[in-house]
Amino acid sequence: MYGKYKPIIEAYFKENGLVRHHVKSFNDFIDTGMQSVVSEIGEIKPELEGFKIKLGKVSVQEPVIREADGSTRKLYPYEARLRDRSYAAPINLEMTSVYNDKEEDTLDVTIGRIPVMLKSKICLLNSLTDDELRSHKEDPNDPGGYFIINGTERVLVLIEDLASNRVLVERNKINDTDVAKLFSARGWYRRPCTLERKSDGDLLLSFPPLLKPLPVIAVLKALGFKTDREISTAITKDEDILEELYLSFEGVAEVKTQDDALDFIGKKVAVGQQKPQRIERAEHVLDRYLLPHIGMEKENRIMKAYFLAKMTEKLMKFSLGHAGADDKDNYANKRLHLAGDLLEDVFRVALRGLTANAVYSLEKAAKRERKLSIRTAIRSSLLSDRIGHAMATGAWVGGRQGVSSTLTGSTMSRQYRT
Repeated sequence: MYGKYKPIIEAYFKENGLVRHHVKSFNDFIDTGMQSVVSEIGEIKPELEGFKIKLGKVSVQEPVIREADGSTRKLYPYEARLRDRSYAAPINLEMTSVYNDKEEDTLDVTIGRIPVMLKSKICLLNSLTDDELRSHKEDPNDPGGYFIINGTERVLVLIEDLASNRVLVERNKINDTDVAKLFSARGWYRRPCTLERKSDGDLLLSFPPLLKPLPVIAVLKALGFKTDREISTAITKDEDILEELYLSFEGVAEVKTQDDALDFIGKKVAVGQQKPQRIERAEHVLDRYLLPHIGMEKENRIMKAYFLAKMTEKLMKFSLGHAGADDKDNYANKRLHLAGDLLEDVFRVALRGLTANAVYSLEKAAKRERKLSIRTAIRSSLLSDRIGHAMATGAWVGGRQGVSSTLTGSTMSRQYRT
């Protein structure tokens, strides 16, 4: 079989090489990924009346090195290897002070440094000819796709993961239940959501921070469906499924209105509080933690209700034998996280840490009656150190280990690095 397609495979790798996907992923991170994270955060808002900092356009400069005398100049990979330095570039971010809804001057602030992938669009080697590469002691055949961290060449190992925001059904043989699961992801939020059909036919929904699962019919009413007929119509037109749903409706017969449903949920998440507080807490949980990929505002509730209805239909079809289980090993249900995706994750966490520290610094300056300064409040070393530590150790966000690995062996020639 391989022989038949050998010319096509060889032609593909001859044209694209082995690392083009990583380089393209990193370029996408520079072009759009970083800006999407900045836009997601939006602003720095300390607890100071009428004051906030609006975050604007982010940009990455060329790799530079700062000498002991304060001067800066271009940093090429060979020197980074030789001097045990990181091949990294400054990140600049536009920040605008806003006082009582009036915008002041916009500053271009350096918020940290990002490691640069060799042969990417911001790498100094990217546009050099073979002779120029040799003059900088680089191998013209080096495909790039790796980083230099503290003088060591390191690569990011791609991560295989289940696709987010995709409902998968399966049989849980241990608990004797049928299960529909998904990971709802919105930016840095990633919340699991599980719908189970028990052996007695009851349908229960669970998601953090719930300690115990909730009847899905009660959740659908809390999200905005007014009647049992409206719920059943949203779920399916299949008579077999509707007949099986009878017990689920009977289980929450006392929940007749949306307020009843919210109070029912509130008793689970705000034990011992008064009804208004219970309802408020239930609304907060539904808005913030249930299916955040659909939205996190009040107006998104009805869309969540329809999504849950279709999730229920899929589970019921599987439970009744009308559809098969989803194959977790099928690549249609998986995603590969390349270098750009992985860097976006750690950049998001690092930038949130930076903004949290800026809030603390601004509030502290205000208490001491000092002038509020954006440049003073931003500690660029926080972001640089967080990203640099992840790249150097392989300890990634989400508890992953070994994401960054040392580039070893004779993969690349060293004949021009003398």
